[in-house]
This record gives sequence, C-alpha cells and structure tokens, in this order.
Amino acid sequence: MNKVTIDMAAKATGRFDIHRFKQRTRKERERAWHAFRALGVGGSDMSTILGLNPYATPFRLWLEKTNRQTPEDISDKWAIVKGNALEGELRKRFRRLHPEWVVRDGTDISLVSREHPLMHASLDGFIYDEATDSWGILEIKTANANRGRTDWHDEATGELKAPDYYMAQVTHYMAVTGFQWGYFYADIGETEPVEIRFERDEDDIGAVVRAAEEFWGFVTRDEMPRLKAVDVVKAYPEPTEGVEVADDDDDLAGLMREYEHARQAADAAADDVKLLQEALIVRIGDHAGVRCRGFEATYKPFHRKGYVREVKPSSGRTFRFKQLKERN
Repeated sequence: MNKVTIDMAAKATGRFDIHRFKQRTRKERERAWHAFRALGVGGSDMSTILGLNPYATPFRLWLEKTNRQTPEDISDKWAIVKGNALEGELRKRFRRLHPEWVVRDGTDISLVSREHPLMHASLDGFIYDEATDSWGILEIKTANANRGRTDWHDEATGELKAPDYYMAQVTHYMAVTGFQWGYFYADIGETEPVEIRFERDEDDIGAVVRAAEEFWGFVTRDEMPRLKAVDVVKAYPEPTEGVEVADDDDDLAGLMREYEHARQAADAAADDVKLLQEALIVRIGDHAGVRCRGFEATYKPFHRKGYVREVKPSSGRTFRFKQLKERN
C-alpha cells in the first residue's frame, strides 16, 4: 500500500502524462503552473466554457488564453487564502477517515490527456482503492455557510449535492484521467466537512470533451467565441458612429419582433401586478398583513435614515429599443 504512486495511476489507465513542476520555490512553481495552464483547458475553465460560471464568460476566458488580457490576480482574496490554507488539512483529514484507501497529494503536478492534449487537469488528490484496484479523484472545496446552504443542497429536497459548476470540473478531470469515480471533500460551513461521491457518465464526458475542443478551436484560430451581452462593451469599446440598416436580415427582424412582443407582455404583466398589489394593500388595511390558504401579503411600516449617495463616474454603453413609425 505505501508503495502506491501517482505514476502507477498513469499506467493504470494509460490516458494521461504527468507534467511535474520542480522549480526551487513555491512561488516559482506557481508561476510555472500558471504558464503551463495557459497552454490548454483546465478543469476550473470548464464551468466558464459551459456557461455555468456567473462571474466569467467564454469570451473573457478567450481573452486570457490568447494573451489579450492578464488573468485577475485573486491570490489575496480571503476565499482563496482560506482555501489554500485548508487544502492540506482537509486532505489529511480525508486520509485519516479512510484508512482503507491510499490518498496521494496532487500538488505541483499537471496531467495532460494523451487523446486530447489541450485538456489539462490539476487534482487535489488521487485515491487508490486496493479492493477494486481502481483510482479515483479527490476534489477539495471550501465555501461559506451561505453558499453551503444554497449551492451545496438541492433546492427542492434539501439533500446534499455538488454544484453543477464543480461537477463540470470533475467531469473534465475524469475525461483526462480515465478514472471512473471520485469524492468531493468540502468544508461548507457545517460542523464537519462533507463527502459527496461522483461517478463517471460517458454522455457528460463527451459533452465536456466537445466543449473543450470547440473552445480551444477559437483560441487556435484566434477567432472570438460567441459573445454574451456583458462582453460587447469589452469586445467593441469604441463602436462606429451611426445605426446599421439591416432590413435584409430575416433573423434580426424575427429577433426584434420577439423582443417587442416580450416587452409588451412584460409591460402588461407589470400593470396587472400593480393593480393586484393595490387591491391587496387595501385588503390589508389596518393590519400588518394578511394570510390566506398558503399565501401571505404584508404591508409593514419602515423608517430609513436619509443620506447622500456618492455616485462615481462611469462609462459604458446603454441599450434602448423602440418600434419605428412607418413613414408615409
């Protein structure tokens, strides 16, 4: 058991090569890791590529991978500092809780898929199960209590579950390694860290591989991926003057008609909400609220201190839409 090594994991599946960072200091190893990470798609990139990351878009990631933008330095953010500080202790604790397995540290190495060399993986830990002669992934996470209550629990049942954006990450890792299973070991603000087992799903693996290859194609061709609305200001910071006339674009005409219909429906719904709200307020009358057959409406007093709000200078672009009147 003590002779089990990560090299044995690579031989077990034959699906990946190991790239080791042997620089003298930790800072040097981190810099080398970041430089190597830029040469492909890593597991933490996958949630962004699949549109599951609320804080980043494929276009923003493309800017980084094509060296148009330097990745934001988040090393001093408390969530990162805390996660780095706890990672080693959580790995030790997981190892103590599972003496039936061999748990190996994944620090200072990166795995590269032999079949899809653009796909890289940096695992927090490797798990070897002698009973089944199989390898698994250990993914360590930390989250605050609020995120633990929401993202880490099913909204309907309250049962423990891993967030989709982290499942995208470990699915990427399984695609690279060929491993069939793994565990999240996560400190999510409860009395003890939690364990969540995950299994390989070939449909999900295929989706991740296709997404990685499609995204990396944009990088190698130096071609922008599809933009989201938040990307437009950055992609086109200085638009040309004037309004483009595109009467021959059927798709655009359909999009504009749909938008106008949706806007009209939203306006009508807002009017209905306002009328219904007014009726409920009148019904509440001199009470703080009213409750009826599973619904509750309240109309409570509040007192807010006055203050002068400082508005900082800003710049950007403003979207407006209108239906043009036909000219006779």
